[in-house]
Amino acid sequence: MSRHLAEQIFSPPELPLYLKRSYDLKPFAGVPSDEEVIGIHTVIRVAQKVVGVPGMGNPTLLYQLSEHLFNAQMSKYRSRYQDAIFPENIIYTPPTLPAHVFVSLEPVAGTPSDEEIIRVQDAIRSYQQFSNAPPMFNSHTNMELSQHLFDLQIANYTRRVKQRKLVSHETCSPRSPTVVEPAEFVDESNTATNNAGTGGKAVEYSELTRAIHDVNIQDAIERSNRLAERANQLIEHSNQIAERSNQIAERSNQLVEQSRQQAQQSKKAAEWSNQLLERSNQHHEQSNQRDERINHLVEKAIIPVDKIADTLRNINKVLVGIQHAIVRNSKGNTIYALNCLVNEKGETPAVTYLSCIFLWSVRPDVSQLSVAAFF
Repeated sequence: MSRHLAEQIFSPPELPLYLKRSYDLKPFAGVPSDEEVIGIHTVIRVAQKVVGVPGMGNPTLLYQLSEHLFNAQMSKYRSRYQDAIFPENIIYTPPTLPAHVFVSLEPVAGTPSDEEIIRVQDAIRSYQQFSNAPPMFNSHTNMELSQHLFDLQIANYTRRVKQRKLVSHETCSPRSPTVVEPAEFVDESNTATNNAGTGGKAVEYSELTRAIHDVNIQDAIERSNRLAERANQLIEHSNQIAERSNQIAERSNQLVEQSRQQAQQSKKAAEWSNQLLERSNQHHEQSNQRDERINHLVEKAIIPVDKIADTLRNINKVLVGIQHAIVRNSKGNTIYALNCLVNEKGETPAVTYLSCIFLWSVRPDVSQLSVAAFF
């Protein structure tokens, strides 16, 4: 590992609490450990699951995590292959896959083909389907698969860049037959070998190393652009989800407002019903009070009526006695004056005479004095 790479420090983005619980990312210097790269993968998987959840998903954070993973994988790639003199002789060995992954991967020598890269992508998709089944998913294997794909993509990209540079160099400025070695390459050639006639190889090695370094930078820029484009898509998708959430929230608020209005109307109706019931109870109570007063007055009126009846009977007796006294004391009265007399029942002697005749016919034992006492 070069001194420049060892001095580089890569800091992760600030994580919310729910992501820190899955793995708390820390800055790393130079080449990260396998555990640190596995932690980055773990956090990215959790962030991808909640990216569409309103209030939790953060597309910008997901983009920053992807860029942090890119830096970690690039550091591992440089530590492994940057010092390689002949990239076409590099052998990229894939990790051993479990039996439940049916994609077969073979070591790749030199520049990978498109089919080999596609096969690795298929293996990653097939293996990540078991991420929710811990007995069938190994985080270290997943990390190695992702790094293997990254290495193949860098190798493929390096080949394309070298081809473009060669075509551009041959078209624009044909190479001069005389080779001039710059001063900065003389030391490198001397360091590479002490044998005579090997300076050209040292220059070629240096150019390859510089090309790989340039390719790494260009690949980083291209990867960053792809990540930025992906982040923009995620942000747009997040905005659509947020807009949909706002519409749902607005509709929910309308339903809540309607429900509240209906509840207020029901409450008013209940209050009005209670008022009517209270008034009805008041009227009923007043009616009961009136009935009680009437009954009380009736009870009080019964006693005076009895007293009036007794008084009237007494008056009747007095009037009958006065009448009898007047008739008896009148000297000019004849026998027919008896018809003017009445008893307490208002009966005249004629009615009484008929009653006496009937009484004598029924009961001869009744004396005349008893009949006379009738008057």
